[in-house]
Amino acid sequence: MNTRVLTFIAYQALWFAVVVAAGHDRGWLACAACLAFVLWQSIASAERAVVWRLAVLAVLLGMLVDGGATAAGVVRYAAKDPMPFPGGPPCWILGLWASFAVTLPGPMRWLSGRPVAAALLGAIGGPLSYVGAQRGWSAVTFPAPVWQGYAWLAVSWAVAMAVLAVALAHLTSGRAATVKR
Repeated sequence: MNTRVLTFIAYQALWFAVVVAAGHDRGWLACAACLAFVLWQSIASAERAVVWRLAVLAVLLGMLVDGGATAAGVVRYAAKDPMPFPGGPPCWILGLWASFAVTLPGPMRWLSGRPVAAALLGAIGGPLSYVGAQRGWSAVTFPAPVWQGYAWLAVSWAVAMAVLAVALAHLTSGRAATVKR
């Protein structure tokens, strides 16, 4: 099986396991699973430095996106412990950010240098993943009015994905990113 396909399938399985664990107040288990996935991708990758830089960037973006959503009161998380800092997003959601980012050099490489495509994917896929986590396992909730949470996530994920697409192009080329439309 192609390693890109395997990585994509493994990430989907990880996402499922993490939101189920978080929904059942097993945030520590979800964090451990994310760490194991990031380590596996780092070891398996010929671009280890790229993988780790993207993971760190994604965690920082996750702190902004999910920390902002938490502070604004538009998203609440089921499993609150462990949290990297008081009042911020739980470790498991930041672990998902890092885990997603390490798929970028592999199955999501087509987004490299395509911030518009990445923003569209983020604006749609970001909120949908939270809705799935809410409806399936109550790992997240959206206090009323729900549209504010969806809007926050759509805009935030669009920006975050555009940043990640440009960073991926920059990190994999060794030069400034060539932005494609």
